[in-house]
Amino acid sequence: MSWEVFSCWIESHPGLASWVQALGSILAILAAIWIANRDSRFRRNADRELRLGALVRAITAVKDARARVVAGFEGVQKIGASRNLVDAIKSDLQKSEQHLKEAMSIGGVDSKIYVHLYDARTAIEEATQVLYLVSAEKTSGQNILNRLSLALESLKEMQDTKI
Repeated sequence: MSWEVFSCWIESHPGLASWVQALGSILAILAAIWIANRDSRFRRNADRELRLGALVRAITAVKDARARVVAGFEGVQKIGASRNLVDAIKSDLQKSEQHLKEAMSIGGVDSKIYVHLYDARTAIEEATQVLYLVSAEKTSGQNILNRLSLALESLKEMQDTKI
């Protein structure tokens, strides 16, 4: 079949151009829908991965904060609230507070994660304020540990649900 025969056939069917155009338009619309769905699915997966990464970092920061508070309170209860010990513990808790602030500012942290990180951070701030009172008043220290434990458990539950 030569080009001339094909050209004559096209010229003898004047409505063929509109059918080709209609078919091309339909294919273009279907391609646009497919691309949009693919991009949306990719974006959802990326957002989910970002949130799961934020949860892992949040859990790590809260675990670290809780461990530092426990160690600090136990040290003060066993050794006593000497100025040097309390200053060392406060410095350690300030590092933990900084880690929590950093965890709050990373990508993937939604409002649910942020609330627990914020509560853990304020518990650390409170822990630095009540260090001198730990040996006399155990309830403040226990309240702080309870808040940190609650934040940690809530974050772990979020991770388990993978939302």
